[in-house]
This record gives sequence, structure tokens and C-alpha cells, in this order.
Amino acid sequence: MNEIGQKLREARIEKGYTLDDLQQITKIQKRYLIAIEEGNFDALPGSFYVRAFIKQYAQTVGLDNDALLAEYQDAVPDTKPEEYVEKSVENQTRLTRETTDSKWSKWRNLVPQITIVAIVVIIIGVVYGIALSNRGKDRETLNETSSSVTVSGDKPDPKKDSSSEDKSAESSKKAASESKAQEASKKAAEDKAKKQELTAKMTSINGSQQAFEIKNLPAKANQITFSADKSAAWVSLTANGQQIWQGSVAVGAEQTAELPEGVTQFSIQTGNAPATKMKINGTDINLSPNNEATFVRTINFTATLAK
Repeated sequence: MNEIGQKLREARIEKGYTLDDLQQITKIQKRYLIAIEEGNFDALPGSFYVRAFIKQYAQTVGLDNDALLAEYQDAVPDTKPEEYVEKSVENQTRLTRETTDSKWSKWRNLVPQITIVAIVVIIIGVVYGIALSNRGKDRETLNETSSSVTVSGDKPDPKKDSSSEDKSAESSKKAASESKAQEASKKAAEDKAKKQELTAKMTSINGSQQAFEIKNLPAKANQITFSADKSAAWVSLTANGQQIWQGSVAVGAEQTAELPEGVTQFSIQTGNAPATKMKINGTDINLSPNNEATFVRTINFTATLAK
């Protein structure tokens, strides 16, 4: 056990934390915590995560992480973010399957909207056709009346003219009424689709802890997609007290995981928050709306399910 590991261990014991407690608080795996205390830094994903995990460990047990790293800078590897991706046949197969499921889920979510638009277009077409038909009948009636007057030489019949005008006015009024009804139906459909749009908003931030509120989250088939920008990012996804997925995401790569059905609370932890990108069902979630610079971050999500 090296000096920095011994100092962290003593601070943990003084706080009354077990390794299991520390794992629950920091979301860092227990085997990594043991490796840090024993000075076995080779057991961690890379030198970048050695410093990130030590900083979070120190913050949790009440130590000044910057002072600690400065004091033992010779014992801790330099920060060198590594692109660490677990590449195996199983992971590649799983990623392909999850990506396919995600595309099908997106298409399935669009079906109701496409159906509504198609119905609105059909209704508008029927109304337009009825209006044209009525106008054609009105013109035909007027032409027959005019022809009858020319051939017979009789005086125009006021009753016939009045009846034709009434029909034309009634037809125009009916067409206008139906058009307004279709516009109201279309607006209602658009308002409903807007209300069901998934949104995410940061509600609080306290050091390395963040909280987000999500509205209109579907009850099932929710796909969480992680990617990295400029440098690799280590990410852990937890729901219902169970770890769904954890690992490192390389620049340009994506990792998709599915939330359990009915979940309304879940959290992620990242060792490189500024570089971590996240989507829920294809919707971008801005994890740093205030340009926060904290690298190691725990983000808790509370969701309201869509009706």
C-alpha cells in the first residue's frame, strides 16, 4: 500500500465508510477503489482515470483533492486520456442489435404522427372536392337558367334566381365551416404532438452533483446513447439500484443501452463530463448547460412518463 492510498484509506475509515459505502456514493467499482488504496494503478482503465478517481475519492472522504494530487504528484501518473474501448465479438453484436432496435423504436414513435397527418390531408382533399363539385353544380344551374331565358324570351323568374343564390351561399358557408373544422383538428393534433415531445431541464447543481428533470418519457423502450467529443469518456449508467452499463467511449464511437420498462429515476456518472454527450431516444441532452468544468460528475434524472 503506497502513501497516497494509505492516506485515502485512513480518511475513509475516519469518515466511517466501508468500500461498499464508497462504491455506492461515488459509483466507482469496488475493485478500482481497492486498487487505488493499494497503489495498484495498473488495474484502472488508464492514467487519466487514475487521477479522476483519486480526486472523487478524496472529495468524498473530505480531503482537498488538488492539494493531495500536488503532494503525491510523483506517485500518480500524468493525465493522458486514453481511448479505451472494450472490443469483443459479444459487444460488437450487442451494439449492432441495440442500434437496430433503436432505429425501429424511432420509426414506431413516428407512426402516430404520420397517421394523423395522412388523415388531415385526406379530410382536406374531400372537403376541397365537395366544394369544387358544389361550385360546378351552381354554374351548371345558372347556365341552364340563362339558356332557358334566351330561347323562350320569357322574363326572368325571380324565384329561380333567388333559389340558385341561396344554394350557392349555403354551399360556400358549408365549405367554410368544414375548412374551419379541419384547421381546428389539425391544430389540435399539432398541440398534442408538441405536448408529448420529450424535454430535459437541469434543476440543480452542487459541486459534482447535478439533477435533471425529464418530461414525456415513454414508459418503455427508452434508448440511452453515449458518445465522446474530443477525448474518451468513462460512463456508468444505473437504474433501480442496478448498473445497466459501464465502460469507456472512444471519440467518434457510440454506446447504446436500454432503460428497464417503467423507470422514472436513473443516474449516470462520468469521469470526463465536458466530453460526454448523451441522447434519450434520439433527443440530445445538454449535460453542461452552464459550461460546467467539473470532470468527475454524478447526474441524477427524474422523469415524468408520457400519457
